[in-house]
Amino acid sequence: MIPIMIVVVVLALIMAALFFYSKQKFEDLEIQLDEAEKNMEIYLEKKIELLDRFIKHMKKKRIKREFPDVLTYKKEKMDQLKTHSELFDIYTEVIQFVDEQEEKINDEKSISLLDQLSDNEDDLIATIKYYNEKATDFNYLCYHFPTSLMRHFLKYQTLELYRNERRETFEILKEK
Repeated sequence: MIPIMIVVVVLALIMAALFFYSKQKFEDLEIQLDEAEKNMEIYLEKKIELLDRFIKHMKKKRIKREFPDVLTYKKEKMDQLKTHSELFDIYTEVIQFVDEQEEKINDEKSISLLDQLSDNEDDLIATIKYYNEKATDFNYLCYHFPTSLMRHFLKYQTLELYRNERRETFEILKEK
């Protein structure tokens, strides 16, 4: 009778240790993911503002091109995944436009705005890469022993990863 009690107690202790281990691993990753999401939100808001300023600057210069109203993304409060995807497409469209209209977009303000957009895009991509790494770790925990057992008790779902593309911008140096 006593050996059975010892086995039951040992199994209970092992289960408790696994539960707390799993919970701690998930909580650590949740903190890192929350921080990455907050940083992404900041960079996405800055991207919206910079794209809006650039588009308004192009209108002042009377350069005709229809771009979507990027401020709607700020007002609508979509999820970050969708906002990032749509803003990335607009950013790519702006860069293609700049490549086509290079001779008209060589003033100091345009170049400054493009540099700020590029820097913000680099920061956003780095944050997305960090988020995707942590989300991959989180998803790994969801499917591998022993954390996969506790995932159901903790009611965790796998996370969707962000599209992480980088469009390289090249400057063509002109000889004068």
